[in-house]
Amino acid sequence: MAPKLRICMLNADIPVPNVYAQKAPTYGQIFHQLLSAAATQSLSPVIIESSDYDVMKGEYPVSILNYDAIVISGSANSAYDDLEWIQKLDSFILNVYQHHPQVKIFGSCFGHQLVCQSLLKDRGVRVGVDPNGWEIGVQEITLHPRFLKEFGKSNRLPEKLRLQFVHHDHVVIPTPHSLPESWMTMGSTQHCHVQGVYEPGRVLTYQGHFEFDKFVNSETVKFFFPTWAPEVLANAMKAIDADDDASAGAAMVLRFFMEEGVERGMDKDEAKCEVTELMLTEPVGA
Repeated sequence: MAPKLRICMLNADIPVPNVYAQKAPTYGQIFHQLLSAAATQSLSPVIIESSDYDVMKGEYPVSILNYDAIVISGSANSAYDDLEWIQKLDSFILNVYQHHPQVKIFGSCFGHQLVCQSLLKDRGVRVGVDPNGWEIGVQEITLHPRFLKEFGKSNRLPEKLRLQFVHHDHVVIPTPHSLPESWMTMGSTQHCHVQGVYEPGRVLTYQGHFEFDKFVNSETVKFFFPTWAPEVLANAMKAIDADDDASAGAAMVLRFFMEEGVERGMDKDEAKCEVTELMLTEPVGA
């Protein structure tokens, strides 16, 4: 029987109305669909199980011990917004990283930025408004050599990866030595240098959206930016209406989740105590 991969989907937003009605009511379900599709193509079959939590409403799992990985979705908010739910999510990510090294962490867009802010702020890494403005539509990421070498040890990787984008914030890494030794950047575009970060067996993030397709991104842009000048919106729609490598992006995330993790000496009672201290709550209907 194939092993199970249990994922905690932390939804930091809900899809725009047309996506909600026609695609899925949560980003977690879209992630689930794409990762399940990737699993069917994997040489090592795995069954994807996931649970959705609305972190904007303060929903979290009772015990993180029930999961192998967490996924933090994108959001219309910024990682630096002074909102209670973002501060709680920031603390949750840090707690998982510090006390549950067996649980892998993946973040997309806002999730990428918040993971970097939560785990790397003591090293001067920050999130801010990108002076280059919005990065929209399908853009080509050049994967960095160290990432290709480290992540590619057991994974054949292309040197380029095309993903959908819609963001105006970015992660700022002050110097090449700001990251811990075990960390590395994933890649860059002409617009945005930090397209993700990676720590083997622990953390992977994407600035882009492998969970977005043409429909999801076009509906998102039309919903949030109805007052854009017609020519600006037309250019955005043209950039969105391009081929992407979402399936390859999903396969990379799945391979990351299946990497050999990091173990730490901790008995179950100790771990349960640490989770209880977070004062987490089960979502309604879970």
